[in-house]
Amino acid sequence: MAEIHDSGLLLRRIPYSETSLICHFLTTEHGRISLMAKGARRAKSPFRAALYPLHRLFLTWRAGRTGMGTLIDIQREKALVDENKSLVGLELLSMASGLFQEGDPHGYEELMQALCLLSQRQELEGVCSSAWTLLHEAGWIGDLSHCWHCGEEIAMDTAMYWMGAQLVCDACGRGHAVSAGLRRSMLGVLEHGYIRLSDVDARQWKQMIGLVLQEHGVKVPDSFRSL
Repeated sequence: MAEIHDSGLLLRRIPYSETSLICHFLTTEHGRISLMAKGARRAKSPFRAALYPLHRLFLTWRAGRTGMGTLIDIQREKALVDENKSLVGLELLSMASGLFQEGDPHGYEELMQALCLLSQRQELEGVCSSAWTLLHEAGWIGDLSHCWHCGEEIAMDTAMYWMGAQLVCDACGRGHAVSAGLRRSMLGVLEHGYIRLSDVDARQWKQMIGLVLQEHGVKVPDSFRSL
């Protein structure tokens, strides 16, 4: 059977038997896939040095006749995020695992974009902007200038409201107020690297992210749990 080549990101590894792993990847051309890495748990396996999260990987595998394919070769590049941001990076992988399911053709570019923001921004700004970008690119949230319920454009100097994990205008309902200042700060962080968040704004942004994940039944990472 012909070999298949693609770039990918490792989402998770699941032990299988005493020596092997089932690995979930997001790939450029094939979306989310699962591959059997035979013997990957053995001390001398060539897979052990390459099967790491938060690295861009180059994969070679053979498709299964009826089930999952078999990993043949894997090469990795340098880490996509610094070590001091790796915990948040792993939380992004966990989020992506819930956002993109087996056979979904999307996910690789969306996750790469989020990891890029995490790497480029300061700590608080990177946490919030990377997770928000991942949700936006997955189609789970709208932009910051329109009501997510009625679609009406809302001026950036006007407060909006967070209701049922949606950002809505005054006409569509009331919930927790999202000030015009917070919206401008969120937009600034997403578009520019030099904007800094206050602790209060960062806390509210994280809570909004956590509520979106909770609304869709995705496990909420510790960084985004309500405080």
